[in-house]
Amino acid sequence: MSGRHRTLHFAAGSMLDQPADVLLHAAAAAGFDGVGLRLSGEHAVDDLDATRRTAERLGLKIHDVEVYRITNDPADPDPLIAQAALIGASALLVVSDLDDRAATVHALGELNERCRSNGLRLALEYMAWTDPCDPLDAIDVARQTGCELLVDLLHHVRVGAGIAELDAIVASGMLGWVQLCDAPLTQPSKERLVDEARHGRLLPGRGELPLADLLFRLPDDVAISVEVQSDELLAVEPALRARMLHDTARSLLGG
Repeated sequence: MSGRHRTLHFAAGSMLDQPADVLLHAAAAAGFDGVGLRLSGEHAVDDLDATRRTAERLGLKIHDVEVYRITNDPADPDPLIAQAALIGASALLVVSDLDDRAATVHALGELNERCRSNGLRLALEYMAWTDPCDPLDAIDVARQTGCELLVDLLHHVRVGAGIAELDAIVASGMLGWVQLCDAPLTQPSKERLVDEARHGRLLPGRGELPLADLLFRLPDDVAISVEVQSDELLAVEPALRARMLHDTARSLLGG
């Protein structure tokens, strides 16, 4: 990994317990290049223009906004798309909770067109409990709909994927960006996968996932977003938490 200075973002999931303004200041002080923000649900931001100006003043790029969920009774995506565009984000993150592939493809295609018309990229994340859950299926869906793929390395490993599948995503040209954390190598039970992802992630390099091998396969210009949702880290004040995530990620990336 030596010699690769990758763009490093601070993911929304690493600080869901704090308002956007606190996240922005902590990320900037830690040395991140940009951030992701969650604007859905209880994480909505009242003054989007002020948040955008704060990010600009701190020298931070607002890389992505999350999360839009495709469900059997989905919310109107236009308000979230408009918020993402107004705040200056580059991309919108989407997941599908449907079990109907054709319906997922149809919804994603429409959503991608709406995002493009607002200057946004659309990135689909695959997980063990979403559709698609398999990275090769995700490539097929991305090709049909024009969206990008977000590769969360924890989810990638937990669905049984590895270097070959990551190579296929890179070769497809559909890779948007990568989310980084660590975890024990031992696979949790199916019932515990969601809990691990939302509460039990580890700092990069502090677990046993084959992160170095996976990161080595990525093109130099692919951005890395550090997402460590951890109940243990909730006790760490925001500035120190951001610094810990930044420094462990940079150490793993080789500077």
